[in-house]
Amino acid sequence: MMAGAALKLHDRLVFDLAAGQVVDGPRRYVLMRADVLMGAFDGLEESARTEALRALGRSVYRQGADSVRAYLRELGAEALLCAMEDGSASLGWGRWCLEAEPGLLRLRVANSPFAHATRRHDAPACHAITGMLAAVAGTLWSMPARAEETQCACMVRTAPFTCLFEARAEAA
Repeated sequence: MMAGAALKLHDRLVFDLAAGQVVDGPRRYVLMRADVLMGAFDGLEESARTEALRALGRSVYRQGADSVRAYLRELGAEALLCAMEDGSASLGWGRWCLEAEPGLLRLRVANSPFAHATRRHDAPACHAITGMLAAVAGTLWSMPARAEETQCACMVRTAPFTCLFEARAEAA
């Protein structure tokens, strides 16, 4: 295990004010208000909004897989899910609870910033989380995975404000 790998993500983040960046090793992060991000999507026509949110999910899947692979190398498979739960909270992505079964990875997210910040309530808003869940599942299983949001808190709008997701291996 690499030195510092046991540290929580928020403890590893370096706020390099001189360079104007936030990094975790080679991975650079951007801090942004959730309402600013989701407001960009909310202002789009429905078809453009849907495609833009899907593009965000695909990008998180591709780029997030790099982080997941690094965590897997540093921590091992047993600790990966706990690291992802902790890391999501460190980044403000809500409180994650992952449950693994053979061929299925379930995720419950309390307080999703994406669901909380969207002004739209007619469709799921957490495509970024869906992309990251697919990256986690694919890395864990060493094969491509597909994830979907089965319940979005933005559509329910009653307590508890919880989003539900499932990931499965992609069919060959």
